[in-house]
Amino acid sequence: MSRKIKHSLEFKLAIVNQVLKRDKSLAKISRENGLERRMVLQWAQFYNRFGEAGLAPQSTVYSLENKLEVIRYFKDNQVSLRKACLQFNIRSNSVLSNWLRIYAIGGAEGLSEEARGKKRLMKPKISKKAPEKDLTEHEQVLEENKRLRAEVAFLKKLRALIQKEESKKNKKL
Repeated sequence: MSRKIKHSLEFKLAIVNQVLKRDKSLAKISRENGLERRMVLQWAQFYNRFGEAGLAPQSTVYSLENKLEVIRYFKDNQVSLRKACLQFNIRSNSVLSNWLRIYAIGGAEGLSEEARGKKRLMKPKISKKAPEKDLTEHEQVLEENKRLRAEVAFLKKLRALIQKEESKKNKKL
């Protein structure tokens, strides 16, 4: 599993400017900078369509209406995921892909934020702690000692489980 690397706006602009100069091929620019060709192409397309704002970091929460508009455009015009994303300034094809999957399963209702997430099956528990009674200092120390012993026992079991899992992984290798 690879780690997602975020590039600065200045870096993206420098790469896009190289692409726009057309001195080098897209593949060569990608190779020289250790980037995926598809990513460089996407940066250039977003820059051409939206300017510098198309390369700036974005964390957008899309409304239900926006999601439905994008899905309708995608289905009515029969365009690729990438073209639909480019049209609506959605940076990742997987965002639209997820919307389409959710829409196919649950319709427009499935896309709404209220419908998303894990449903609560049980009411939240209300702790029924006994009211604190005035304990002597000795009793407080004994209670704390009891809690600490339980914590140590828990941590020992946790460590043993982790070591057991690691030894299983090592044996498989």
